[in-house]
Amino acid sequence: MAFSSAEDVSTILLQVNARIVSEGPLTHTFRPDSFSQVEVRINTAVLVGILLFFCLALIHELFVGAGGKPLLARRDGSNSTLLQLGFLIGWFVPYVTKSLSIPISLDYALAMGESATASGVMIGIMPVGALIGTLAGQRFTNEQDWDQRHARKVFVFCYGLNVCFMPAIALVIQSCIGWNVEAKRMVFWLVVFLIFVANVLGGMIMIPQCTMWNLVTPHDDKTFWSMLTQCSKNCGLIAGPIFFAALSRFVRGSYASDAVSPISMMSWVYMGMFFVQAAELVTVAAILPTQIPDPSPQDMSPQASEDKCNAKDVEPESWSEEAREQIVWNMVYYAYERCFSISAIEVATIMLLEVSYGWSPEFSGASFTVIACGSLFMTCFSALLMSWKLVDEPFIFLMMAGLGAWGAILFFDLHLGAASLLLADVIVYGGASVANGIGEGWACRAATKGTSFDIAMYRKHSTAGTCITRFLGPVVARYLIDFGGRNVYAVVQFFLCLLAARSVYRTVSMVWASRA
Repeated sequence: MAFSSAEDVSTILLQVNARIVSEGPLTHTFRPDSFSQVEVRINTAVLVGILLFFCLALIHELFVGAGGKPLLARRDGSNSTLLQLGFLIGWFVPYVTKSLSIPISLDYALAMGESATASGVMIGIMPVGALIGTLAGQRFTNEQDWDQRHARKVFVFCYGLNVCFMPAIALVIQSCIGWNVEAKRMVFWLVVFLIFVANVLGGMIMIPQCTMWNLVTPHDDKTFWSMLTQCSKNCGLIAGPIFFAALSRFVRGSYASDAVSPISMMSWVYMGMFFVQAAELVTVAAILPTQIPDPSPQDMSPQASEDKCNAKDVEPESWSEEAREQIVWNMVYYAYERCFSISAIEVATIMLLEVSYGWSPEFSGASFTVIACGSLFMTCFSALLMSWKLVDEPFIFLMMAGLGAWGAILFFDLHLGAASLLLADVIVYGGASVANGIGEGWACRAATKGTSFDIAMYRKHSTAGTCITRFLGPVVARYLIDFGGRNVYAVVQFFLCLLAARSVYRTVSMVWASRA
């Protein structure tokens, strides 16, 4: 008997709903009183360290405001390896702080009387705040009339306020350990609000910082530095779990391994975030110049772009205006698809390892190291292949997108244990990392000053895609796993990887057509 595809979908949805009703959430056995109530308070020495940081930062900025040169900046503000390293630090630190909070976020939410889905909201609210901050921050600078000194002030002031919120959040979390469950729930959502505000402030630096990078970085080097940006993010995911393990050992001290309250541990995590971000702030503030040279007219001319067409396989800046605009929008769409997938990986893996396989928060957090190391290897290996001219950028771009779709099959529960989950994470996350490095490089080179698809527009829309999906990804992933299980989560991941591969194929097809 024939039947429609709509009936198939309805049947699947009814089966999933029946499973949800019959089985309930995976975390139903966890209660706030299941966790330790031992508190490790933030001591005076830590607060003194915070005051010392603010004093040093203030002295340096007063010196620069009086006309002095930032300590590590070039006088002419020209591009340098040190300046590029400063930009890379700006991508490294957010991934360190993210991988610091995710391992303990599930236990923290449950200890506060909330659900696994609420822990996903806590993680996902960060990019939502960053998105609103990015939209607000685009008004602070103008690429057409660039003021480097003003852009640097925006970075220092907004990011400085963001850093100030970290110890405040830590102290709020610490204060509620002995309270009743209802009060803890109120504090949980207060903390979510404070995290949101902090990320609004942090997001305000996105457009000024990315525009600054686009102005000082030569066109030919943008793909290379975009690939290194992905390496920097992966290094952050490697460093984060190591820092979390060291912080956890420091906080627990002489206590037994499971004795410290997740609430107390989370307060120390935010204090650790403060010191990491404070180190970033003072370092980057010392590197960023107060002036940058104007782009060379020769480099900006159409003839210069035509002369360089044979220098590399792909030269988006030499294409027609319509083709350049299409490249930019393709990469914006790709940002939605890719970021939803990888943000889901970042939280779903931790939850599956803890709940389904019984791993500890520290051990499951170390899975980030495995994923990031695999991703870092794939990125570096791809960069070497391209630099040696063994393969070209379009081939690597398409291959990594296709590899991600194949790797997503391993998300299904094939009864191979945690190893298959981690292998799927490495393939999908690593492939997305390589593809994103190439795609961002092409989009930044295709973005054209003075048009409707300039670098500010591209960064605004790609950041919107990143932030929206980074909010939805953790919430949806933890909900799907909590109520549907690993296979329901795998179906969604496989579909997203297919969509991403389709966007990459459309972009690579344009490159092939330009060569015909």
